[in-house]
Amino acid sequence: MAVAARSAGTERLERQSERSGPVGRRTTRIHPPRRLARTTLFALFLLLAGAPLTAQAGPTIRGVVVDDQEGSPVMGAEVLVQSTPLRALTGDDGSFEIPVPDEGTYTLFVIADGFGNAEVTADPAATASEPVRISLEPQLFNVPGVTVTASRTTVRPGDAPVSVAILSGEEIQRRDVTNLKEALPFAQGVTFNAGHLDIRGSSGFARGVGSRVLMLLDGHRALTGAESRIDYNILPLLDVDRVEIVKGPNSTLWGTNAMAGVVNVITRPPLGPPRTAVRGYYGVFDTPGNLDFTDERLSMRGLQIQHSRQVGGAGVTVFAGREGSDGFRQNGGQERWHWRAKAVFGAESSKPLEVFASGKREDVEEFFTWLSPERRLEVDPADLGDWKRHSDLIFGLTATPVVTSTLKLQLRPQVQHVRNQNYFHDNEDSHRSTRYGTDLQLSFFSGGRHAVTVGGEASRTDVTSNFLSPTPDVTDLALFVQDEIGFSERLRGSAGIRLDSHKASVVEGDLTLNPKIGLVFDATPDMSLRTSLSRGYRSPSVVEQFTRTTTFGFRVVPNLELRGESAWAGEVGTTIVPNERLWLDAGLFWSEYSGLIEVTGAPNQPLTFQFRNVAEARVRGLDAGMRVGVVPRKLNLHANYLFIDSQDLDTGRPLAYRSRHNITTTLSGWADLLALDLRHRSEAETVLAYPLDERGPITLLDLRLALEVMDMDVRAKVENLLQAEYVDVQERNPGATRSFRVTVTSRF
Repeated sequence: MAVAARSAGTERLERQSERSGPVGRRTTRIHPPRRLARTTLFALFLLLAGAPLTAQAGPTIRGVVVDDQEGSPVMGAEVLVQSTPLRALTGDDGSFEIPVPDEGTYTLFVIADGFGNAEVTADPAATASEPVRISLEPQLFNVPGVTVTASRTTVRPGDAPVSVAILSGEEIQRRDVTNLKEALPFAQGVTFNAGHLDIRGSSGFARGVGSRVLMLLDGHRALTGAESRIDYNILPLLDVDRVEIVKGPNSTLWGTNAMAGVVNVITRPPLGPPRTAVRGYYGVFDTPGNLDFTDERLSMRGLQIQHSRQVGGAGVTVFAGREGSDGFRQNGGQERWHWRAKAVFGAESSKPLEVFASGKREDVEEFFTWLSPERRLEVDPADLGDWKRHSDLIFGLTATPVVTSTLKLQLRPQVQHVRNQNYFHDNEDSHRSTRYGTDLQLSFFSGGRHAVTVGGEASRTDVTSNFLSPTPDVTDLALFVQDEIGFSERLRGSAGIRLDSHKASVVEGDLTLNPKIGLVFDATPDMSLRTSLSRGYRSPSVVEQFTRTTTFGFRVVPNLELRGESAWAGEVGTTIVPNERLWLDAGLFWSEYSGLIEVTGAPNQPLTFQFRNVAEARVRGLDAGMRVGVVPRKLNLHANYLFIDSQDLDTGRPLAYRSRHNITTTLSGWADLLALDLRHRSEAETVLAYPLDERGPITLLDLRLALEVMDMDVRAKVENLLQAEYVDVQERNPGATRSFRVTVTSRF
């Protein structure tokens, strides 16, 4: 089971880290990773690293992208050639070059963070003597500009038949968050249940095991191997260009775990002259007097340094950071180191090659449940001092060795190694996993009529553990195909299908077929309509299927008959942009879930639990978002509303931990120099344990301030401004108390 962690303070963490490995437990090991897998990945790396990054000589479109108001160059703007995979990024002088196959007129689509999109035509013969000048108008607020996650090719969100929400890197920085988990609740259709990501009511609360949302980092899987959970602390903050959230089942393109949606964190290419960013923050928790449990000041702190520059023919970015927190409750502290290195060859071309490595080690204490309603910030003395160590290391590359006006080949090999070790009073469970995988896709373009993408994925996960019985290795294979069809200038369609094979050793495997179909219709120049029907799938994680342990007094046993869970989902939606001051998006969705995996009592074994396929469920609702320039350049409103009507089809009850009404709003003035963030969710009607505990709605208000001091960006934030006392969805777990934080960022 996902045995999560605990806390008592930094000193205790350091003292207990000296303890040795598991005691009195049988350790089952499998053979080490096969030498063939390592050799194959290394050979593939050398092959791709040596692939030519320059295009063949021929006609070239040349241009420059500038700010319409100031006339200054716009660096990092993405310039796309319509109906082809050809693209370029602008350099620090705003210029770009795109080799094209023939003379003639081409349509260019230009996207840049903080600016409205632009569409122009260009003739390479004309631009040879006078580069085309493209002016971008600054936006009042950020709206989705382009997505690569919705279709595995670059499209505008309005051209995709599925709902897409996008958080820009600029918006994430303005929100003054310490990790992406704090920013994602302000994305349309997204909620969190005690830290567990939920898109449109798909997920309740699973204590760190088996996410129904697939997290990607530049298209690479960012889920831990044995637990299949999202690790937010491995994801970068300073390097984020945008975060794309594709809502609804996307298993046709992305496979297992994409049952409810996909979140893709896309980082910036290192362009321009050398740049350094230093970000530090410090904050304190304000514990209510009636709940105070310590005389020490509870604080949070962090320091992050990032540097990017050109080295030879590559743009290189390196990052290192250290963060820590005492937590707002007893046994809630953590300490973390995080580093990342990335090199991009040919970043401005249509055939970039990116190589990256990212690592993290963190010690996290565990708050399982409160001591009593009167002492809700404290834990049982027996649990005090329980903690857990996580280590994660990812190597990967993204290569595009072949790009023409009609063809694009892309590969993403990756190796991920994860280590987890519990230091709990009732168990010292540990596991290690190494996942070797690769993703290949080949796209064919026919000048607007068809864009066909075919591909496959293959991975092997090797596991070593002392609490999995038996300890498996896992093989996943997949083939997929998708056709994006242009029926007319106003009507577009998409159809695809994917075959997935999931096989864990010693148990029966899963073979699933996941189709999808969708349509987009441009009703007017300002309004697009979309509809889709798709199937999603999630294979059981290793921890769900093979755990044998005792944690917090509960005995958990394996379920070798556990199978994957699936969903059919449909939606109809619209996006309306009547003018530059208003953006509206809404979708009606419906999902039917089958074989949902939940923790429940093991048959004929009193006081014993296991993961089982126990639930058939239905979720339907409304997902709506609005952005308004109330007073241009001075006051903006950003609001989301999510209505969820869920039902367990076996019991007739609402699904656990879902709130029917979920609202987030942000009212910001003067480019977010002053902002108020509101989060509200109605009472969860059903919980899995302690149904008689008092529950209620949750309403939280945050205040943000920003200013520049000596070329430094200084931000202050008060979270839970009104000191609301609440249960954070999961029973007997208190929500965060009020906190004050100051963040200083210097870029030079």
